[in-house]
Amino acid sequence: MLVKVLSSSYLGIEPYLVEVEVDVTNGLPIFNIVGLGDATISESRDRIRSGIKNMGYLLEPRRIVVNLTPANIKKRGSHFDLPIAIGIMVGMKFLSDYRGVLKEYIMMGELSLTGEVRRAEGIISGVLLAKSKGFKGVIIPEENLEEASIIKDIQIVPVKNIRDVVKFIEEGIIRSKRILNDNKIVLKDTLDMWDVKGQIRAKRALEIVAAGGHNIIMIGSPGSGKSMLAKRLITILPPMSEKEIIETTKIYSIAGELSERVPIVTNRPFRDPHHTSTTSSIIGGGRLPKPGEISLANNGVLFLDEFTEFDRVVIESLREPLEEKRISITRSLGKMEFPAKLIFIAACNPCFCGNGFDEELCTCTPYDLRRYMKKLSGPIIDRIDLYVEIYRLNDKEILDEERGDSSEKIKIRVIKAREIQNHRFNNEKLNRDMTNEDVEKYCSLNNECENVMRTAIRTLNLSMRTYHKILKVARTIADLDNKIEIEKSHILEAINFRKN
Repeated sequence: MLVKVLSSSYLGIEPYLVEVEVDVTNGLPIFNIVGLGDATISESRDRIRSGIKNMGYLLEPRRIVVNLTPANIKKRGSHFDLPIAIGIMVGMKFLSDYRGVLKEYIMMGELSLTGEVRRAEGIISGVLLAKSKGFKGVIIPEENLEEASIIKDIQIVPVKNIRDVVKFIEEGIIRSKRILNDNKIVLKDTLDMWDVKGQIRAKRALEIVAAGGHNIIMIGSPGSGKSMLAKRLITILPPMSEKEIIETTKIYSIAGELSERVPIVTNRPFRDPHHTSTTSSIIGGGRLPKPGEISLANNGVLFLDEFTEFDRVVIESLREPLEEKRISITRSLGKMEFPAKLIFIAACNPCFCGNGFDEELCTCTPYDLRRYMKKLSGPIIDRIDLYVEIYRLNDKEILDEERGDSSEKIKIRVIKAREIQNHRFNNEKLNRDMTNEDVEKYCSLNNECENVMRTAIRTLNLSMRTYHKILKVARTIADLDNKIEIEKSHILEAINFRKN
């Protein structure tokens, strides 16, 4: 008897429909799974046998062949356990699909040896696929309920074990009693910009970064507050929209970063990998590509501390994603794209000894300085919008009780600037994402501003990309000032944040 059960898989972060075809016939007892499944899928045979048996069903020796279509795409994941098991049970007539559930629902879930349905990766992708394809609903593990429930207008059937699935298929009964908590858990920030003494210029730069989504590099002596400032950028960013929550949760689900404690990503991600991280861990990849740190930071912040200590290949691999806001990975399976809409922060010392801003204390030779800064290649600096030098505080700044605005006050200004951009671009982009046509339309300069830019281009030898980045930063500064036109002061401040 041939049975078809619907499930899903994904390439990159894009889901696609998988038909699980189960053929149960008399003959030499075998259990084969074909259709380019990985080791996890091959090992599912033992989990499925034990799960069905321990739920009280007697498995007779039969010839069982399972095909995962499309058969030309490599598939991975333990979530195929449940649809394969249900297909076998229908084929052996342990249950009947007279209600037509198997044609209207996508099914996903990992099986334990006891027949319990456990949490699986990539569930939210399957829910989005089911909604886009017009299916009635999805049958998923109860542990994935919160994750799946952020997608509206589709029926979600949470199950704890195989018996729950049987009850739903035959009688339409949803046996799970789990109560969904509709209140999103938003963790309160324990960090605050108010904690940072002095560094007024750096704080202003981070406010511009937060408002326009720009990239920034901070170069300063050890102990000057670079890491402290970077970690507090997240406290002045606006809350995530529903679209951003779904997109970010989808990436974390595929990467296996969700758990029962954190089923949904409601706070903007802040990723700070160690400088010994490999290229694939930062960019993403592997034999079966998975999202890297640059995609896990999507809609949030990627902070690379000790930037010059990262491998040069890692640093140079950031060129395309910082410019395109996505990363493309090509394997024999095909081309996969992961999003990289993030704010990038790099921080490093000015030299090997760290005292490059103080000639009396610096022990590095001119050759050492050139070798150290060589890792910051021109193309990388060209893709960074703001360049800030951070100096150690003096005695007055250390002992002064005045600390500037709190994160809450700065966030209010940032949100107002973002609202201006949302109105300008119809909620589709930020100032950092402006195209050349957008720059011409929204960053027009009067004669005074044009003369300033003309001088800057000549004296600083600016590239076309850098010229556009200065205009984008100036546009953000004007938005923070609630100005319709870019003024001379905005241009001068934007130029001041470029590397001379």
